[in-house]
Amino acid sequence: MSNKLDLKATGALLMEADSIIMCCHVSPDCDTLGSALGLMLYLQKQGKKVEVYVDDVVNSSFNFLPGIEQVKHPEPEQIYTADLFVVIDSSSFDRIGICNTVIKAPKLLNIDHHISNTEFAEYLYLDAKAAAVGEIMVDLFVECGWEMDKAIAENFYTAISTDCGSFRYSNTTPKTMRTGAILLEKGVNPNEISENLGLNTKETLEKLAKVLPSLSFAYEGKVAYMSLPNEIYDKNVSTETFVSYPRYIEGVDVGIFFKEVEPGKTRVSMRSYKTDVAAIAVRFDGGGHIRAAGCTVMAGIEEAREQVLAVIGEMLAD
Repeated sequence: MSNKLDLKATGALLMEADSIIMCCHVSPDCDTLGSALGLMLYLQKQGKKVEVYVDDVVNSSFNFLPGIEQVKHPEPEQIYTADLFVVIDSSSFDRIGICNTVIKAPKLLNIDHHISNTEFAEYLYLDAKAAAVGEIMVDLFVECGWEMDKAIAENFYTAISTDCGSFRYSNTTPKTMRTGAILLEKGVNPNEISENLGLNTKETLEKLAKVLPSLSFAYEGKVAYMSLPNEIYDKNVSTETFVSYPRYIEGVDVGIFFKEVEPGKTRVSMRSYKTDVAAIAVRFDGGGHIRAAGCTVMAGIEEAREQVLAVIGEMLAD
């Protein structure tokens, strides 16, 4: 079990360390990246040595995030040390890939907002009601009296905006909107953020054209899914938004995107309107939120589909 911290204690733990390594989860999104980068920029201004690692490809569509050029990829044969190891936006230790073995520090802090958090870290700040870790970061800065410049605020705003669907998803609360207002007061231009997030590369659209014909339905149309087999997978092409296509179909409750990233290894993204997809993800050692969750199934894409759909069928029957 973790030692559960409040915001003040979390800030104190960060300020006590001279060297800090932060880690984002695999398949990094703007919440994990923006939250880590905004905190990194502030702590570096305080004279601390801060590094951010991701054991995965960071898609070029995120290049507009301030500080993104500092993100590093861990090497399996090296050991990285610091006073404090901070895991950002991850509910379980395996979600950070090899970072959980190659990064060594006497203290481990997890800052997260997933209801499925496994309390793997020695120290934990968890707010499952927060729309994004980016929202937690703003709370942390306000509580500790830390100053946000425009670059920091842009990272946090992007983190929040993406995780609540540009303030459209059910996790958007009045507090989320007030937090966004704080960031606008720091100079964030929401139109610039939305324009950057809305851009697609030619390669992404070409990949989508290949995946859309795989659209299929199950359980009388309550479940829709698309699949990307390993033979057409390209780690350098962003597919983060693909799960939205099966989700936004009339009559569909659960939308799923299956992506076979290696032969025998399939990543699964799920979104829903009613079904608790976090409970489904946990069955496969994944996690997330009630309406948005994911997992990795150690199986080929066809077997992974069968396994996940079977669990969903159980839940729909209940």
